[in-house]
Amino acid sequence: MSFKPIYAHEIIDGMKDCEVRTYFGDVGEGDRVIVYSSSPEKSFLGEFTIRDVYVGDYVNVCSYVKARCELFDEVNWDFIRRKYSSSKRRLIVIGISNVERYSKPVTLSEIRRYMPYFKPPMSYIVIPKEVVELIRINASL
Repeated sequence: MSFKPIYAHEIIDGMKDCEVRTYFGDVGEGDRVIVYSSSPEKSFLGEFTIRDVYVGDYVNVCSYVKARCELFDEVNWDFIRRKYSSSKRRLIVIGISNVERYSKPVTLSEIRRYMPYFKPPMSYIVIPKEVVELIRINASL
């Protein structure tokens, strides 16, 4: 899953326990997510486990976040207000748990040395097992 650098670091540093996105498909409790910090960093920073998932409209998502997400700060609230308050699309809240920081970030260029055509997600993709293993090996896990 791709994040702007500020939000990727909040997750890896344990300062964010929920992620709000436009609904993009089924993900489930217990799924493992690799955190990709987008430009200018372009690096894989670590992983987390999906604690829970909630799908709803903007008003219901805001209520859910207020009730369930203890670490959702004003910067995150401002972002979802700007981005989603007038949206008619369904939103998804992903609860974050069991965060694991890689011992060193793995750059996109490192992965592309072995897989030249690999493209990081714009939002979310299911990464093939061989890419997951490559990231973990380069992160010294």
